[in-house]
Formats: sequence, C-alpha cells, structure tokens
Amino acid sequence: MAFYQCPFCPFSDDDSSFLINHVGLLHPETEESPFLVKDDVETMRTRRSSLEVAGARGVPSGEDYIECECGETVLLSEFSSHSDLHMAEGMALEDAEQIENDVETTILSRRQPTYTDTNSPTESNYTDSASEDRKGKAQGRSKTWYLGPHAFEDQMPTWLRKQLEKGAKATITNTIGSDGRLVQYELIANETRDVLPILSQLCEQDRSLSKVYLCHSGVQHVVKMDKEGGFCGYRNIQMMISFIQGARSQGFESFPGRIPSILELQDLIERAWDLGINSSGRVETGGIRGTRKFIGTPEAQALIQSLNIPCDASAFNNATKRDKADGKDSPTHHQLYWFIEQYFLNGTRDTSEKICRTSLPPLYLQHPGHSLTVVGLERRKSGAANLLVFDPMFKPSPGILQLIGTRFRAAAPERLLKAYRRGDYYLGKHNCFEVLKLTSGVPLRAGWD
Repeated sequence: MAFYQCPFCPFSDDDSSFLINHVGLLHPETEESPFLVKDDVETMRTRRSSLEVAGARGVPSGEDYIECECGETVLLSEFSSHSDLHMAEGMALEDAEQIENDVETTILSRRQPTYTDTNSPTESNYTDSASEDRKGKAQGRSKTWYLGPHAFEDQMPTWLRKQLEKGAKATITNTIGSDGRLVQYELIANETRDVLPILSQLCEQDRSLSKVYLCHSGVQHVVKMDKEGGFCGYRNIQMMISFIQGARSQGFESFPGRIPSILELQDLIERAWDLGINSSGRVETGGIRGTRKFIGTPEAQALIQSLNIPCDASAFNNATKRDKADGKDSPTHHQLYWFIEQYFLNGTRDTSEKICRTSLPPLYLQHPGHSLTVVGLERRKSGAANLLVFDPMFKPSPGILQLIGTRFRAAAPERLLKAYRRGDYYLGKHNCFEVLKLTSGVPLRAGWD
C-alpha cells in the first residue's frame, strides 16, 4: 500500500485527499488553520506548564496547550492528529463513496446477553499496576501529576456545571423489536449505540486486513458535549460502564438507569478515596469534586474497585523490551499492540475467522494528555497493527450514523474506519501508556448476532 508523505511534517496517509486536507489545515499559506480559535492562538502558544511530570497522565515539561475551535484544549504536539481526526469525523457517505445501490437495510436486533459469573479468560504477564507505580510519589499538588490547564481550579464555571447537571438532550424513539413488537428506546444525544456492528462490517470489507478483534458489541460511543473541555477520562469510564450495563456484567446493579453523569462519577471517585482506594490521588489533585482537573487510570481503577468490580491495571513505559523475533528493541506502542492482541486472543474461541467478535470488555487506554476506549485491534496483511478506539473527543461521522441498524456494502470502507484507527503515527509519539481492563467475564460471543 502506497503512503503519501507530508512535505512539512512526519504525517503520512494512504489517502491523497486526506493528505491534501492535512496540508491545507496544518500548513496553510496564511499560517492560520480554520480549526484554531484565532484570538487565543498566541496566548496558547506561549503558555507553559511549570508542573513536574510523571507517568502517562503527564505531558513533557514545557509542553504547549492550544485550544481547538471545537472547544477542546489539546497538546500542541497533538494538534496535527486532532485536526486530521476532525476531517474523518465529518465524513459523509457520499464523501466515502459508501453506499452501493443494492444496500440491504435490516434492523439489527438488540438482545441482551445472559450474564454468567465467571472470570475472564484473559491473563497476561504484565503485572505493573498504575496505582502501584504512583505509590510514594505524592509530594503536593504543585510537584506531582499534571492535571491539565485547570489544575488549580477550586470550582468549574457555573455555566458548565449547569450544563453537566442538565446532561445531553434525551429523546424517545419507537422501533420494531426482533419479536415484531413495538419497543421504545431513550436516545441520549452524546451516546451512540450499535457502532461496533458497523465497524465489524467495514472491517470485513476492508481487503487490506487479515485479522480483526472486536470487544462486546454493547459498548456505546460516549462523546463530550459542546465546549465542556477535558473530561475525556470520565467519558471513557462512561463507555466502560455502558459495557457493564449492556452485558449485565459483574457490578451492573450499581448502575441502574442512565449512565452516571460526570458529576456523579466525581462523587464515586471521592467516595473510593474515602475508602482508601488509590487515596494518594486526593493528595495529588487536591480533590476533584466540581472541578475540571484531569483524571487518569488510578481514578478509574479506584471507582471500579470501590464497587467490587474486578479490574487490573498495567503500565508500559520507555524501558523497552527486546523483540524476540529479531533481537531489536521494541517501541513502547508495539508492546501495547502485543498486550492488547493477547488480551483479545485469550477471549476468542475461533481464531480462524477474519473478524473475531468477542464478549470481552473494552479497555481504558491512557497516554500523555488524553485517554481513549479501545474496542478492537486490526492486523493488516503487511503485518502492521492499529487499535480501533472510541475517542470521546470525536462524535460518530454522518456516514456512520446513517449506517447504524443496516446491512450494507461499502465501496471504500477504510475511509469511514479512519476516525476509529490509531496506529504508529498517533501512538508512536508517546513512550508511556496505561491500560485498565475489567476482569469479570460474560459468555463468549455474547452481544453479537
């Protein structure tokens, strides 16, 4: 497969139109990108962090933040990738030459799997815990983990708190169930169901792929609301909870009704600290209730463990391991690929299929400055790998939304998959990661038709 290289930066892509858009947005002749908030460009370029950094939640010392037009504050080093993903986020069906004339539109069933109280078959040799790695490092708020641009905030703005209390818009929709009866669903504006069955079909139709692993199909894609800022950690916790609810996995009784709000999750994390679980986080953050301070893997782990839901955290850093095949050092993100591939392999009954649809939970993935929900992994025929993720910064594209609930054939599946893929270009920028996985199990293939 041919890749086109940007003449101004390391970015490359196999789609020439994406490269043209990348150059226009990131390297315009006017030196202004339409995604930047122009009034804040110089301010954000010159703002520096004086906080000491350690681990995946931190950022390189002196790293710039910059505000995107979407309202998100991102690392300057990440802005290129962020803008490219905005292009993919806006992908429509016609842009991807997506639908052929013989599309079969079939409503997909939403059967709930039966829960069984068994342990996850997934095990790994990684025993480094994110919470263990942080022990003994609490030295006060000014010298610990980087907490984002609002690190010393006592309370978030009133308008934002009211927005979070109100929540995203909810609507009721009627549909016909698999038994022919009328079923009502409550749809939340920033929560999208049934994206994974669409990704499954797109991956099946992408001829460059040799193997794809997918988690439980009930995981919802939860995204930020307008101008809310850096709540990605909370949004990824919400996606993990959507699995627990949808799969009726261990601990589902703790989450009746809707997915807990950000404010409710903050209360649960503070309660976990009260119970002594990863309680150094309170010292490091100064408390998070009612603030916009960034959270990370230890806070997600504390919340889940406080509800007696088994989970395990693993850390990856630049102390690289030797590649057994050729004796060369393995980049940190390649270690991450291996770890996640083993996770899915251990939960796969039939590895002969191109698309391995599992009942496994999604993974919470933290890297410096941002976190994601891993819902799958792809292997290309070339041997290269990339993760499939739900990114809370980016909503599903119009093209994906139009395909939900249908069976279809795609003329260019790779273009609609682009927004969900994170490969070497994105992950290779980082030398430390943390992964949090749920270790309670559900029946193999539960959640998939």
